[in-house]
Amino acid sequence: MEGSGAMQENVGDEIQVIPSPSWWWAGWSALSFLAIFLNLLFLVIVIKNRKARDLRSLLTAVLITISVLDILDIGRIAPSIVTNLHKYKEFRIVYCSIGVFHTISVSLLLILLGMYLVCPCRDAPPLYYPASKCSGSLPQKLLIPLFLLIGGGAAGIVPIMEELYAKIVDDKEMVPHSCIDPTRLLSLLDNGETSPTFWTDLYQTLVSLVGIALPLLVIPPTILVATVRACMHGHCCQVKYKQSAGELLVVVLVTMFYLGSLVGSVLPKLDQKMDQFSVGLQPVPVLWELANAAARPAIYFLANPAVWDGLRGACCYCSTKRSYGSLSTKEDEVALSPVVERISSL
Repeated sequence: MEGSGAMQENVGDEIQVIPSPSWWWAGWSALSFLAIFLNLLFLVIVIKNRKARDLRSLLTAVLITISVLDILDIGRIAPSIVTNLHKYKEFRIVYCSIGVFHTISVSLLLILLGMYLVCPCRDAPPLYYPASKCSGSLPQKLLIPLFLLIGGGAAGIVPIMEELYAKIVDDKEMVPHSCIDPTRLLSLLDNGETSPTFWTDLYQTLVSLVGIALPLLVIPPTILVATVRACMHGHCCQVKYKQSAGELLVVVLVTMFYLGSLVGSVLPKLDQKMDQFSVGLQPVPVLWELANAAARPAIYFLANPAVWDGLRGACCYCSTKRSYGSLSTKEDEVALSPVVERISSL
């Protein structure tokens, strides 16, 4: 009997993980490793080439912040596959809180990227550091901390609403990304204030609007305006404007992947809530988010000329070869200083 009791105790102490098919585990492992590697590589390249002129912009500051948030998010998702941790209230609160913080912060930062594209003097040298009347320094110092503060404030409400973190797995034993259900808007519209979960439904609806609806409303028009302006000025056809065209392409691709992952996460939930709506997608929001975290740094390398030049220099040890736009500040001053020709008097 003593041996049987010890065996049961050992079985209870064994690490148990989420029961998922092999393709889920393969996708989770590959995407997690790829996302961490690419984001760390991006941070290393940017830090190493931090004096490059084209990397001293608001765009780079926002991309660095998003990369750090993605690494933090992956570190939050990784332990969630161990179901033994789900029984701890503190773990569930931390998991859901950081998920909300990541969702709100990344959404607002992407909106900031869209606004950056329509900045009237984005293509002018004063936009780069050091700060001047049209510099990206002031928005970086004010807006990025403000957006992170808003995300932290929204995440701070999670411990008050016990229903959000009471269970962090769905009916199919899949872990959600941020414990936020966008379909709660349907319940809020049907029941209104009479619903016993009114405040929880309202909170999840507001987070969903900021994380999904707001980027969808703001970013596409700014991309359209920036694209038309770039075409009118011929920025897509001249080599000297390659950084400007690359920044526009970065924002376009990052936004497409972000909105695509949101659609892939929301549609299966709508399929479960609405009888007249049917899709063939599996409800795997964590995999969608990990794919997003892995795709973003890949886009930075492929579409941002300054980041690509930094990666090429690190791989080929071409420290003496610099492309256009990689001059230091002192070299900028020399290059932009007027040429004065002395003429000797007869």
